[in-house]
Amino acid sequence: MGYIGSAWKYVFKNFIFLFLFALIPSYFFALALDLQSLETIARNLLELNAEVSFVTVFNCFSFINGSRWPFALVCFACLAIFMPMILAFIEKHMRIGSRSLKGIFGRINYNFLSTFLMLIVAIAVYELWALLASGLVYVAVIAFGGAARTVVAIVVALGMCLLLSYIFSLFWLWLPCRQITGYSFADAMVFANQAISSKRKKLYLAVMLPYLAGVALLLLVVGVCSAFDVIVPVFVFIEIIFILLFLYFCALMFVAYFDAAGEERADLRKRY
Repeated sequence: MGYIGSAWKYVFKNFIFLFLFALIPSYFFALALDLQSLETIARNLLELNAEVSFVTVFNCFSFINGSRWPFALVCFACLAIFMPMILAFIEKHMRIGSRSLKGIFGRINYNFLSTFLMLIVAIAVYELWALLASGLVYVAVIAFGGAARTVVAIVVALGMCLLLSYIFSLFWLWLPCRQITGYSFADAMVFANQAISSKRKKLYLAVMLPYLAGVALLLLVVGVCSAFDVIVPVFVFIEIIFILLFLYFCALMFVAYFDAAGEERADLRKRY
């Protein structure tokens, strides 16, 4: 089974243990999104109209946008607290087969620094990407007209999403490698890239396809709810999408690491 199937199987099989770690971050993630800009983009896509401003595009891509940035900071703080715990749970389960929550809260001290630094790097890379992607999409909007404007803008946005997926796939195993082996940050990065070198395409697809599906689903939900002028459902759906993707990507880290490192997963052992 590929990484995508293995990660989703793990998430749904252990959902009752995992979703609590994502509940609070997902709430503030939904609050941080600029729904007005997302509605504009979703409506324009449905109308095949790409005439949008740079600010609108940037507010869709970036988490630090308009008046919603305080919620983004709270979301980041929640991730810094809950992500070390969920990663500790997944590692413990896959390493020794124990699905107990005992000792998970104590692991926050061990996992916090590496997780926090990874989040800092991820947010910095993402925000730089968001600025560049917004600029390129806006250039396409002002440089072309008619149907070509829409097509080029969509192609540019899609291409930038593919690039972002590739960038993140390059250091996807850095965090689990650091937390499992105890290597320094530099050595963990080198080891992780060596371990995954023969399966890099497999990992890239496992990062890229769910990410694109999540973006498409988010725009669809926002567009449909906007068309029917409903607010509460879109907020709930965004939370659900974030919860599922957050759990999936956390599970994917260890699914891919254990496979790349050739380590047996204790959670997959048959019990007779």
